[in-house]
Amino acid sequence: MRGLFLALGLVTLPGLAGATPTIASGAYDNTLLIGVDPASGAVSGYFDMTQGGQPSFNCIFYLKGRLAGRMGKLATFFPGDPKGDLIAGALRSLGPGKLRLALATEHGGCANVRQFADMSRPADFALQQAQPWTSVRVVKANKAYFYAAPGAAHGKAYIVKGDGVGVRATQPGWAQADFVGENSASSGWLRESDLYPAP
Repeated sequence: MRGLFLALGLVTLPGLAGATPTIASGAYDNTLLIGVDPASGAVSGYFDMTQGGQPSFNCIFYLKGRLAGRMGKLATFFPGDPKGDLIAGALRSLGPGKLRLALATEHGGCANVRQFADMSRPADFALQQAQPWTSVRVVKANKAYFYAAPGAAHGKAYIVKGDGVGVRATQPGWAQADFVGENSASSGWLRESDLYPAP
């Protein structure tokens, strides 16, 4: 594990602890979503990529951790299973709008889709769409409808189990969120009960 952090340059430097996070919230290339709470430095995210063909492979994991300036340590796991699929990781800013994500070992399926544990082929990402997200959550309901306001009638737009969303704000029972898909985007309020619990 120490080798992972050394390879990423994740060493504690004087003055970095508690520094303002420099990793941006938003949608990155290759399906990575990142949310950063600037007040606490908490970071969360979601990676969900499928390699088509026969057979097809999926690389899916949720990440959470805390940033100190340009870097942070992470716990990564399959949504809804924070203990059964736990792999340590690290996140590092490579400059404005760029980051590197590394894991100690690969999650199931990732070796065939996108590798995160091979330090000779680092997993680097570029920001495609900056967003004011303070966290990222994952849908657990078969259908999660968007609402114009908490308690209002839901609209036609919905997302499905396994979709990731960036959260702008919360209030009891609700999360104001954005879905950024490959061919569509939706925004509004989601029921908290339709999302996996925030770990």
